[in-house]
Amino acid sequence: MSKLTMDELLAKEGDSIKQAVTGDTVDGVVLSVKKHEILIDLGAKGVGLVPRREASYARNLVGQAVTASVIDAEMEDGYVLLSLRKAVKDKGWDEILAKLEAAEVVEVVPCDANRGGLLVEYEGIRGFLPVSQLSAEHYPRVGSADKDEILQRLNSLVGKTIKVRILDANKKDNKLIFSE
Repeated sequence: MSKLTMDELLAKEGDSIKQAVTGDTVDGVVLSVKKHEILIDLGAKGVGLVPRREASYARNLVGQAVTASVIDAEMEDGYVLLSLRKAVKDKGWDEILAKLEAAEVVEVVPCDANRGGLLVEYEGIRGFLPVSQLSAEHYPRVGSADKDEILQRLNSLVGKTIKVRILDANKKDNKLIFSE
């Protein structure tokens, strides 16, 4: 039997052995959760490392399948640097753009308010619901232009489900605007 060089083996195997590429989304299985890192088995692509600050909820993830984004395909220690949050955001933007295209109504729950409107999160992406885009039912009508009273009325909507449409979405600018 003749011996193959690594280059010949890689050429022979073709696409079955692909390296991780920065920007790609990869699937793997959580190997371990340590104090400062989460290690993920990426199969033929190697072992991925997620900084612990990325996933405070990761305690029970060992053995679980996860999707992550490749931040650095080859770190000095041989690991592939991954981000779980970025993968969630990328998936979220795909969902948001599909809903915008279809003009679908979605439900959001405001997490905060300011005088200009409500801050909401949808599919892991933070967005804004301006006062001007609230329905007549929720619009803060006040006798004078009392900004504190407007804010108080908007704060009463925090934590309540509101049906909205996506008015504008731009992943590059991280801009997400809703309309009720």
